[in-house]
Amino acid sequence: MPELSIASFNTHYGMRPHPPRTPYDVEAALQRLDADVIVIQELWRPDGLRGPIDDAAEAMGLPVHHTLIGTATITTQWPHFSKKGEGTIGVGVLTKLPMRQIGTIALGPTVGDPAPKRVAPHLEVEVDGSPLELVAVHLTSRLLHGPMLQLGRLAKAAPSDGPAVIAGDCNFWGRGVVQYLRGWRRTVRGRTWPARFPHSQIDHILVNEHITSYRGEVLPNLGSDHRPVRSVIAWDRSPR
Repeated sequence: MPELSIASFNTHYGMRPHPPRTPYDVEAALQRLDADVIVIQELWRPDGLRGPIDDAAEAMGLPVHHTLIGTATITTQWPHFSKKGEGTIGVGVLTKLPMRQIGTIALGPTVGDPAPKRVAPHLEVEVDGSPLELVAVHLTSRLLHGPMLQLGRLAKAAPSDGPAVIAGDCNFWGRGVVQYLRGWRRTVRGRTWPARFPHSQIDHILVNEHITSYRGEVLPNLGSDHRPVRSVIAWDRSPR
């Protein structure tokens, strides 16, 4: 039975969320995740080409599968999407395992979303010759209706024919997430945001019916404004 550890971490651009908003040790944070597959949100690239996650991943020997979400800035009071931003923001997946991109799932456009072309990368990772589909998400946080609309779009396009995982920052509470993603189960239950004194879980790792076992946990504050989540999942072998 193939088994995989997977973590999801919103890195907040590699910046501490509180004044003076200095960078934290991204490589040390990634090491603490201790996962075969790491899903990253708010992957910041100051010049659009390379950023702290890329440097940390290279030092750890982890290829980065990057999907662009939009332009962003860190020169104002708080990092955020901006059409006139000096860098880019994206979703990333880090792993040494064989991985290929199947495509992307369109989550937008959503009126008012500062990232109108928001997408979720849809990938396939191979574990001991058995495939697992992965959708890496970062839903909008700026709108009350945004996460609900985007979860509805995700539900229509989510993989269902074999073992699959949806992981990322949903900016929506667990009960609401599974109401929109019918048939998907939460592998982690615990508060993730804000990291210093968390009161809500908005970061999730969800599995479909083809995942036969799982266990999950919320990890400690590693420097971002979100706490990471981590799960170990297993499924019946499904050879090519």
